[in-house]
Amino acid sequence: MPRCGLRPARAAQPGVPPSYPDSKKRPRDVKHRRLIIRVTGPAARAPVLWPVRATPSWPFPAMSRAGLSLLASGMKTMTSTLRIDARLNGPPRSANGGFACGTIAQPLGGTASVRLIRPIPLETPLEVEVDVNGDFGQVVDSHRRLVAEVRQVDPFTMIPPVRPGFGAAEAARAASPLHGAHHLLSNCVVCGPERRDGLHVTPGPLADRSDVLAAPFVPLERDATDGVVHPAAIWGALDCPSYPATSLRDGRIGLLGTLAAHRNRDVFLGERLVAVGWTAEHHGRSTQTASALLDESGEVVASARAVWIELRHQGWVRLAGRLSHFFRMSQP
Repeated sequence: MPRCGLRPARAAQPGVPPSYPDSKKRPRDVKHRRLIIRVTGPAARAPVLWPVRATPSWPFPAMSRAGLSLLASGMKTMTSTLRIDARLNGPPRSANGGFACGTIAQPLGGTASVRLIRPIPLETPLEVEVDVNGDFGQVVDSHRRLVAEVRQVDPFTMIPPVRPGFGAAEAARAASPLHGAHHLLSNCVVCGPERRDGLHVTPGPLADRSDVLAAPFVPLERDATDGVVHPAAIWGALDCPSYPATSLRDGRIGLLGTLAAHRNRDVFLGERLVAVGWTAEHHGRSTQTASALLDESGEVVASARAVWIELRHQGWVRLAGRLSHFFRMSQP
């Protein structure tokens, strides 16, 4: 059995590397954040596909400084419970980022910024703790691990570089590279082309602006109550069109890190909306994007700012996506 221990790598003498009689058994130090994990045995010779996750043994191992301060400061909080329906998946076995962020934002009034720290599990009760002023909140799972953070933001409206009509959005959806693709997000409830129970917001490049993504959005009854579309569905429709256009074109997979949204008004059943997304800045594996929902007159109904993080080891990610599709198709 390979053995892992949380101990720093040490030399026999300062400046002198340690010697190993058998080079095949030489330990390898795998760096992860501020820790060095020493791996010995057969695992030391295997390639590292993903860093080993080191968890210090303290009461809130994954909690950020802001989330810890909410609990440790002794301030009064309001607690509620949320559960994401199994239908609302993004990656396999976890929630779509837009639906999850929209659900988390509701205790703060709906206009908020949500940072996803862990994948949001489906059909699992999660505890939402919000300070009494409604400025900041956090979501923790049953193990008290921080899953997401949310903070209230001022209302805003993102202005798209172009305002395509409904026909142009339909043409962009038809030209989407997501059609026929099998990857980790191909069964997403928002953008999955083959999802019969999804939103069918499958973004594709505009014919005259390949750097701008668009898709039509016609809300259905399952995502509305008394004719008013659920706010979480609006967040979902803003999520996938904000995907970086270059990543969509090149088939690179990324996950949503942060999403902030504001609705200028309610959305009603029967409306024919256009979802449009564009890229603002790109830094390494992080891309800042924006998206908006337009009504038939071209007015912005809702808009969002997003940060997407491209996954490492894209070859393995693509392989995992194809395997996920195979197992999904093989189920009765």
